[in-house]
Formats: sequence, structure tokens, C-alpha cells
Amino acid sequence: MPEHEIAIIGGGISGLSALHFIRLLKPEQDVHLYEAESRLGGTIGTDNIEGYSFDRGPNGFLDREPLTLQLAEELGLTDKLERAGENVSNRFILRDGKLRAVPMSPIKFMMADILPVMGRLRVMGEPFAKKRPDGIDESIYDFVERRIGRDAADYLVQPMVSGVYGGVASKLSLKSCFPIMREMENEYGSLFKAMISKAKKAKAKGKSGAGPSGPGGWLTSFEGGTETIIKRFEEKYINQITKQSRAVEITKHNNLYRIKMANGTIVEAKSLILALPANHAAEITCELSSKLTSALGSIPYAPIAVVCLGYNEKNIDHDLDGFGFLVPSKENIKILGSIWTSSIFKNRAPQGMVQLRTMVGGDGDHASAELSDNELLKLVTDDLDQIMNISGKPDIVKMYRWKYGIPQFLIGHSEVMNRIEDETKTLGNIFVTGNAYYGIGLNDCVKQSFKVASLV
Repeated sequence: MPEHEIAIIGGGISGLSALHFIRLLKPEQDVHLYEAESRLGGTIGTDNIEGYSFDRGPNGFLDREPLTLQLAEELGLTDKLERAGENVSNRFILRDGKLRAVPMSPIKFMMADILPVMGRLRVMGEPFAKKRPDGIDESIYDFVERRIGRDAADYLVQPMVSGVYGGVASKLSLKSCFPIMREMENEYGSLFKAMISKAKKAKAKGKSGAGPSGPGGWLTSFEGGTETIIKRFEEKYINQITKQSRAVEITKHNNLYRIKMANGTIVEAKSLILALPANHAAEITCELSSKLTSALGSIPYAPIAVVCLGYNEKNIDHDLDGFGFLVPSKENIKILGSIWTSSIFKNRAPQGMVQLRTMVGGDGDHASAELSDNELLKLVTDDLDQIMNISGKPDIVKMYRWKYGIPQFLIGHSEVMNRIEDETKTLGNIFVTGNAYYGIGLNDCVKQSFKVASLV
């Protein structure tokens, strides 16, 4: 019966990062990672097919998080980092069947047709918005409608929320999804005032206050796609990793966590890190703690289908100089949006070809994510043809389906996290990390895993 000081269950980016940081911070500790599948990475990874590089899930991260850049350096991947092209700032929203540029400055915003005149004026009146009622976990939609109006909520923020979270803005918690926005309002009383103040402070330090990909960040990936970092983890820690070893039950005996694997193997560990999706963690902790299982199982997931298509550039009668576009739910179009991958990263499609990466499903449309391959392909190509004037069929199709795609931080998510934290403290020497808890991005996963590695 193998016994470790620390066992990690789950070989996605969170589990791999936790393994790395433990080996770095506490090299004397015996730590081992167990992964259920034959490959590492979870939703992160890249398939190279016929000259295309198709990312399975996330296509990168924002370079604003020092810890992620530090991780890349420690793995020897700094020279493999690839920043998105300058055109990443060219983003579009579908309105009335037409792709409209998202303005990146107040002057351009007032001149743009993405919102009606009254909607634009309402946005500019943000400093005079009414205050948030005390003692509530406000939804993203309610926050945005209160501060900058319904038009902006429907046509700027809801599509952004569906593009990032695959979620419905009226159901998601602002303080759990975008805590910085809530803090900005609390401290400055206005988002505009907060952004002006932060921009001045950043300028004084010689830094950029915000980039087109988000506050102080630029979309960044790795040459060849996200699989690059997963392969490096495996190369470096092959002796501390066991694949095709699915945990099915966790119990505790004599202060040791006992992990039963699907193949009958039993593993024991003094400390345990659960780095797998919350719903899977809930399934295997039933015998350990009903309270923990209940809390973990209460975090819902949105299904996402990612459809990657390769076209001859001559077949697309639309300018592809940009990041891509998002679709507001009010447009009654099924796709959530499309990223023009080959326009923002190099070598993601053969010469003369383009790669379009389209998302379908989300919490507002479970049914579309569950369509057959043929039905899903028809849905996507029909919508893209209509929006981007595409003629002919794609030369290559690659689909990725994630039944439990993106965790949803619903109103009350912070209370769920309090329950999880309380129960793990009661049990002792058990920790959770992953995108279901404090943030869904790659940066969030790395930060949480570093924290867990410091505490374990």
C-alpha cells in the first residue's frame, strides 16, 4: 500500500501547479500526483492536426499575474511565451445582425453605434449611479444595470459573461466573479473614478493601467498552444505522477487519508489535495464527510462545446483583423461567439488558411451543447455563414465537448466556499484547488495552487 506525505488527486493545471510549488517550496516532502485519464492537463491542451493547432479549452492567460510568469520561468518556458498580436484589441459585438467594434476609449465609445445614443449617455453617467443596497450578494447583471444601464448590461456585459463564464449575468455573483469591480465601487464610489485613479498611479510607476485584454494584462499563450506547459510539467515530474489511476473513494483512518482507486489500489497520505472538478470531488468524498460532499456538489457547471474550423481565407468575405466577436443573447443566435485564433496567434493554421474557434452552449443553453456532431456543425456553420459571409464548407473540423465545462459562481457562492473551508479545516490536512472555487482562469488556478502548496 503506497503511502505519501502528500497526495494530489487530479492532473489538470491546478494539480500540476500544486505539485510544482510543493517540490519547489518543500523539496524534502514526498508528494505524488494521481490522474484518472491517460493524459494530463484536463481541459488544457492542444491537438496539432494537418498544420492546425487546436486548443482543447482555454487558449491562454493574461500576463498580469506575476506568479504565472514566474511559473513559466521556473519551468524553463519563458522563451516559449507568445503574446497575442496587437490586433487583439479589435473586438466585436453582434448587434442587429452586424458586427460592431467595441470602442476602447470614451471618445470612440460616444461615437460608436454599439449602443443607442441614450444608452451611451447612460454609461457616461456612471459616476452618478445609485449605491448598492446593503447586505446583498448582487448579480453581475443587476450591478451593471444599476451603474451603467440596461443597454450596456444586455449588449456589452452579458455577452462578455457568456464568453468568459458561459454563464447568465443575472444568475452570477458579482463579488465572486469580479471582486475587483465590487471593491472599486466600495472604495471610490464609481468605476470611472476608480479607473482614473488607478491609471494615474500606474502611470506614475511607468506601467499601463489597463490593456485591451483586461486590467493590466495582455492575452498570452505558448508557442504551439497550451499543451506546451502540460508537456513540460510531465517531463519534469514524471516520477511523481501516476496516470490512469482514478480515485473513487476517500476515507480517513488513523489520521491518514485513504484513497481507493478504480483498479483496486489503495493509497494513503498524511495530507491530501483535491485538484479535480468540484462535482467529481463531491462523488469521492461521500464516505469522508457529508458536509463537504454537499458543499462541493452544490457548485453547478455549464456545458460548453468548442467547435474549431479551418477555412481557406478566400472563402471568408469579412475582415479578420481582430480577436473575434461575442453574441448577446438578445440577438437570438445560438453561438456564444467566435475567436479568430489564427489572427491573434502565429502558426495556428497553414498558410492561406484561417482558424475559427466557436463556443456553443453555456448555462443559458444546455440543449445546444448536447446536439449531435452533425447538428452542432450545421448550427455553427449556419450562424458563421450568416454573420461573416462565409462561402463553402470548412476544410477541417475539430470538436471538443465539456459536459462540465465551466463552474458557475452563482449568487451565494461565497457562502458555499465558507462551508467548504470550514469543513476542510475540521477534517484537517485536506485542501481544494481548481477553477471551481476562487476564479476560473489559468491565473486563478495557479494562485490558488501556490496558496495550497504553502499551507499543506
